[in-house]
Amino acid sequence: MAITRKKNKAAALALLLTMCSSLVQAECLGMKVQAHRGAGYAGAGNAPENSLSALRNAYFGTWDGVETDLQLLGDGNWVVHHDVLTGRVVDTGQPLPVRQMNAGQWRAASMKNRGVTTAATPPFVADIADLATPFPAKTLNAEIKDVLPSCAPIEGLVSQLRGGIKHGNWFLTSSVPNNLMCARRADPQGYLGLIVFDARNAQAAGANRVSRFIAKNARAPKLDKPWLQRVQQQIGMPVGVHVDARSLDANPDLLTDAAGLSMPVFVYAVDGDSALAASLLRAQKRSHRWPSGVILDGSPETFCGMLD
Repeated sequence: MAITRKKNKAAALALLLTMCSSLVQAECLGMKVQAHRGAGYAGAGNAPENSLSALRNAYFGTWDGVETDLQLLGDGNWVVHHDVLTGRVVDTGQPLPVRQMNAGQWRAASMKNRGVTTAATPPFVADIADLATPFPAKTLNAEIKDVLPSCAPIEGLVSQLRGGIKHGNWFLTSSVPNNLMCARRADPQGYLGLIVFDARNAQAAGANRVSRFIAKNARAPKLDKPWLQRVQQQIGMPVGVHVDARSLDANPDLLTDAAGLSMPVFVYAVDGDSALAASLLRAQKRSHRWPSGVILDGSPETFCGMLD
């Protein structure tokens, strides 16, 4: 069942709550299965992560949806990219802050696949809107990476996605609560996902002395029922939480508490799909529940087979 926008808020929430029990294309114990940065991340495909080829492969594959990352250029155009700087995946000659680039510079850049520059150019949000249109049954999960000073850019993004993806099967996520509060203003009924950063995984953002120090001294986030209720109050329903597998392990009541509050939980793992599967099996043994969805680096068939 797709997450779509409804005029009736109760209908939208009811639709959201059927996610776990409805038939899914990946047929993975009722969980929605999404491709992390398209079917190309972590060597899972033959295309650069977050490229149109990777996203297209995911849409044509057996995933139920596609997870990707959005950032704002300096001239107000929204693009698809994960890192704050270019260089690792997008080749601009020398590393540049995405926030300081314009559309012309973005079009002139090339994408890199495992360090090798390709002929592919990095996509704009308009490109993925066109790509998503023929797939009404598959969900676009778009993470806003920026910390923005006002709501105007996010309101513009919501308007662009609403106009570009007519079937409405998309949602926004962010680790910045204010981004989601802005999105709620523009989209009162749409599902929003709060991404919870576990500082113990700080090195995943870049291994250096600072990140190692943060990871070594960090504690797991406390995601108890009062915290979930505050998320509901701050952002508004329908809202869910997207957490790392280590955070799920550290919060053994999360799936039960979230279900009691009608809040979906999506789970990913910076340590890979095997670590994610092991965490979900532990959670299922504790609570007899699976999360609403998972975000994978590899194929649904391989991952779901780990849960048998």
